[in-house]
Amino acid sequence: MDLSLRLLQALAAVAEDGSMTRAARRLNLTQQAVSGQIRQLERIVGTPLVVRLSSGIELTAAGQVVLKQGEALLSSAEAMMSEARMVGAARSEPLRIAFKAQSTAHFMPAVEAALRRQAPDLEVQPISSHTLPEEIEALVEGRADAAFLWLPIGDDPRFVIHPLLAEDRWVALPPGHPLSERNSLTIADLADVPVVGPREGMPEAVVSFWFIDPRPDGSRAVFGPEGRTPEECLHLVAAGHGCWIAPASTVTYFAHPRLVWLPLVDAPPNQLALMWAVHNPNPYLPLLLQETSRVLLPAN
Repeated sequence: MDLSLRLLQALAAVAEDGSMTRAARRLNLTQQAVSGQIRQLERIVGTPLVVRLSSGIELTAAGQVVLKQGEALLSSAEAMMSEARMVGAARSEPLRIAFKAQSTAHFMPAVEAALRRQAPDLEVQPISSHTLPEEIEALVEGRADAAFLWLPIGDDPRFVIHPLLAEDRWVALPPGHPLSERNSLTIADLADVPVVGPREGMPEAVVSFWFIDPRPDGSRAVFGPEGRTPEECLHLVAAGHGCWIAPASTVTYFAHPRLVWLPLVDAPPNQLALMWAVHNPNPYLPLLLQETSRVLLPAN
């Protein structure tokens, strides 16, 4: 049986796009080539796999069976190649991970332990950073293979981004602030409160998200002094210069005698992602994603 993985890839693309033309664009092939691959697969299986309708192309019942089993074969082949690359790399290629301690302290040690179980010879090299530009720079310059960071980062096609988890947003206030006696806050409560945080050199989408600017009612956020790092932001808040909006993990990581933390109940959550450069050749990246997902999302 001459069953090629490329034939299964063609069927999967046609099933997802519902069109030979769109599937061909996805696969960087001509429409005739994709049609020929589908016909070849049908000859191998011995029954029609697709049906052409006015609304597009749909899979037959047999096509659904081949698609389901074929996706399992494609996934298995990808896992085989990844494992083979890791075995071939042995100790020669460490995995360098950029991270912010306050964002990853609750899971990164477990991820490293899981990596050691799966690849005992793998050397993990953590690279601590304090800001988004530092993490991006480490990836671009090749000093880090991957990074854990908060979205958004702006539109940047140089990277592969895998969202991992969502965290509620909290607000740091100085003791004695008029809002500090509340049990929780809304975005409207912060209408006149300056928000501290990094802005210089940040993409517009990043600033807009972190400062919640504009607000849901169309009003603009009040910008306080710039704090480049979490420590600088905490100092500015403690000194009475405004508030700081941060992920929930930050609350548990930083203990500060002159801060009050309150949940911001109606703000979109922060989303942590694992990211690496599109052309990074490190063979351990799929394993890092796999084990991180297992640690953070054990039910899945």
